[in-house]
Amino acid sequence: MKLIDSKVELIEQQSGLEGVYKQIELAGRTCYKSEDKITPTSAKEFVDRMIKSGHGAMLEHGTVYLEMHLQHRDYIKYTTNPYSKVNKVTIDGVNGRVYITTNYRVLVENNWLDDLKYICEPTEFHEKRITARFTCDRGVSHEFVRHRVFSFAQESTRYCNYSKDKFNNEVTFITPSWINEDYEHTDSTIYTNTEFIVGLNHAETSYFSLLKRGWTPQQARAILPNALKTELVMTGFESDWKHFFELRCATNAHPDARKLALELKELIYGKQEK
Repeated sequence: MKLIDSKVELIEQQSGLEGVYKQIELAGRTCYKSEDKITPTSAKEFVDRMIKSGHGAMLEHGTVYLEMHLQHRDYIKYTTNPYSKVNKVTIDGVNGRVYITTNYRVLVENNWLDDLKYICEPTEFHEKRITARFTCDRGVSHEFVRHRVFSFAQESTRYCNYSKDKFNNEVTFITPSWINEDYEHTDSTIYTNTEFIVGLNHAETSYFSLLKRGWTPQQARAILPNALKTELVMTGFESDWKHFFELRCATNAHPDARKLALELKELIYGKQEK
């Protein structure tokens, strides 16, 4: 059994179309914890496999920035697409540029891949999309995925077998933030913390026992608690993240969710607000 602290990190998308592919692969391989299979040339093959299998959710993590002349009417279809943001900057109402932020799934499923000829690096006129990876417990992840405007990729307990060597033959759990807080360690709190650890040990032992008896990982996971460590990749528009912070940084938010939200807000804006 292993105990770790929760954390969050930003995942910056690399430049160009290859950067879109790499972002999709990184998010997608989080689900199976197969990041060890990433190579300098594996991203496009991974994306093609996702398209062929109809696994479009992973394609959403690849952000596509487009720039067009206002006279190019190709931009109009994006104005009614709920997963895209369009910003028109005009000079005289006729001439100008159009800045579109969308994702690779939109292009694939609408047969708009020809619009990749307009791909560009993000400018000050594009609404940015931000990708973050949370390492948290399952309880917190259940709260975060309620923000349905985001795109998600999450470590799968259906396919991840924690008895295997790649997981060091152990189950990893998240230490609740309140255990690390500075408070007077009375006999009662020491006993409570010990009881928590004992409970996790029992859960791991039962999980491994069920696997040995022939249960699959997706069956044996039923014995695992909310403290189970998971990795959750979330991608969304900056405006969506602002709403996320309004809810998850609030003083009445779950303490572990609030801890991570405050840490991410500081990563993005450079200042942590209590």
